[in-house]
Amino acid sequence: MTSESAIALRPARELLKRTTTRCPVCREPVPGEVWREGRHPARVILRRTCPTHGPAEAVLASDARFYWLAQGDRASGGCCGGACHAAEGPATGTLGRNAGVVFAEAPATSSVRCETLSTCLALIEIVHSCNLACPTCYADSPIGAGAKVDAVPLSDLQRRIEGVIERKGRIEILQLSGGEPTLHPQFFELLNWAQAHEKIDFTLVNTNGVRLAQDPEFARQFGEAAARKGVQLYLQYDGPQAAGQRELRGADLRVLRERTLEVCGRIGLPVTLAMTVTADNLAHVGDAIAFGLAQPHVHGLTFQPRFLSGRTPTRDADAGNAPRLNTADILLAAVAQSEGRLRFEDFTPLPCGDPNCATIGYLLRLGEQVRSVSEFVDFAQLQGFLHDKINYRLEDLVQCGCETEPLGHLLKGLELQPGIAFRLMVKPFMDAWTWDQDRIDRCCTHVIRPDGRLDSFCHYYSGFAP
Repeated sequence: MTSESAIALRPARELLKRTTTRCPVCREPVPGEVWREGRHPARVILRRTCPTHGPAEAVLASDARFYWLAQGDRASGGCCGGACHAAEGPATGTLGRNAGVVFAEAPATSSVRCETLSTCLALIEIVHSCNLACPTCYADSPIGAGAKVDAVPLSDLQRRIEGVIERKGRIEILQLSGGEPTLHPQFFELLNWAQAHEKIDFTLVNTNGVRLAQDPEFARQFGEAAARKGVQLYLQYDGPQAAGQRELRGADLRVLRERTLEVCGRIGLPVTLAMTVTADNLAHVGDAIAFGLAQPHVHGLTFQPRFLSGRTPTRDADAGNAPRLNTADILLAAVAQSEGRLRFEDFTPLPCGDPNCATIGYLLRLGEQVRSVSEFVDFAQLQGFLHDKINYRLEDLVQCGCETEPLGHLLKGLELQPGIAFRLMVKPFMDAWTWDQDRIDRCCTHVIRPDGRLDSFCHYYSGFAP
């Protein structure tokens, strides 16, 4: 029987798993069910009923081929019995493979879980102020510049970072965030310290780029840091089109972004573009990819579907009726808009955390040509982390799959060829509407909280109680 025939024979409505989610009104934990519904394409829907506020639902995947069902054996502590399977059976290329994960003996709080699990990226907010007032901001940072900047003392930042290293060992990626981190009065002292630290591999600066574009002396010092290697800019970027710019940022900042990228190219500072994707700019993800590919110092582009956190409007019950994008929407749009450059086979879930937390792909710059990575690499042959780990235990999750799997070694090899490999990532964060506790229980993207403990990114910015 072909995979297409098998899919056709599946029921039009099927319960995939049970999990813990949140009521989008009171935001309290409630039981949730994940359903696969319909055909051609089937969708994946999260449903819950709050005792106080009644039923609510959200689409987790507009095409079930791009949803990875992580479930384990009930006897081992998983949320749903039986072996794991793809939400829509075998999919084109690698998509649709899945990891069956059981978090046995799950700790009680998000911060305790994060202290136990592997940390792929540790984010720390170094200021609580910003030089922009974007209508969409997951951190909800107030305006402040110069003497009005609410900066965390350098000694406190170093103490918290050292605390993580003492408890958990080496930090592979330290992300400096905020607010707008470049406003910190001791920004370069902190950056230089992180670059020189023998147990911090790489520093990522999450920025809107305003100061780099407007302050020549700041750009000069950043160029000195770039020459020491081990640092990259994670630049806010919403596409080359006009649509959606003002809704996201309160202004059209495209000229400023281009100026920032010009400065980065001149000082040798590598950049990853971070694009918040909404219904307004979804039709332009292909243009954004082409824009990044045309600039050698741009090493990749991360797509983040807008989620309801911080300053983002409509966090109430009506938000469920607003257009909400997911990984499937972005992958379908990217491939359709790529003029044949991209294939679904170019993408794979990251080999750590929950398979729905990050999907990564690559294009290759080969001279004057841009080629699909799947012409040279078969991700499916390297997906042992998705193929045979059905019954996870807590100790299985302590060591990140990026370190232990063949696919992890390959991806790191691609990252060492930035002039050739152009990374594409879809990183969907969760809010109360899409909350799946299973993902929190396997999170490897952590925030270093003010008290020094680690927390899941989604949990920290959700505003939920620790």
